Amino acid sequence: MIRIISGKYKGFKLDLVPSIKTKSSSHLVRKALFDTIGGFIKETILLDLFAGTGSYGFEAISRDAKKVYLVDNSFIAFKTIHKNKKKLNLSNEKVIIFYSDAFRILKKFIQKKKRFDIVVLDPPYFSDYHVRLFQELDKITYSRSIVVYEMHHKTNFLLDNDIFSLIKTKKYGIKKLNFYKRK
Repeated sequence: MIRIISGKYKGFKLDLVPSIKTKSSSHLVRKALFDTIGGFIKETILLDLFAGTGSYGFEAISRDAKKVYLVDNSFIAFKTIHKNKKKLNLSNEKVIIFYSDAFRILKKFIQKKKRFDIVVLDPPYFSDYHVRLFQELDKITYSRSIVVYEMHHKTNFLLDNDIFSLIKTKKYGIKKLNFYKRK
C-alpha cells in the first residue's frame, strides 16, 4: 500500500495494482512531483495517463485539484483505481476514470476540445511513446500548462521545442522526472 502524502486525505492508504507489469510511483517521487508543482494544483484539471493506482490523481484531489482524469489500459489497474476512488468516497465530478489506450483517449479529448492544466505521463519504461505523446499534448493543454514525464533515469529524452520547454529535471534512484511548461 501507498499513502497520500498531503492535503485533506493525508495518510489515506491506496491499494496497489496486483500486477508486476504496473509500477507504482514511490513516496519520494510523488513528493518531488508535488513539491515542484504544488502551488499550481489548486482548482486545476489534471490528466494522468498510464495512471496505475491513480496515486498522482488522488494526491492532486487531496491538494484541492478541481478534477482529475485517470487513464489506464490495464483492466486490473482500472479496477484498482475504482476501488481507491470508492474508498475515498469521491464523486464522478471529481474523479473520472477511463479504461483506454492513451492514444485512443487523447484522440477523444482532442475531438471534444478538452484541455488540461497539468498532464502526468508515466508510460512503461523504455517505450517510445514520448514522441507520439508530445505531438498530441499541445492540442489538449493551455499556454500555461505543465507536463510531467516520469521515465527511467537512463532514458535519453529532452524536449525543448517551440511548444514545450524543459523547466526542471529531478532524479530519484532509477526514476527521473522531467517538468515541461507549455509556452
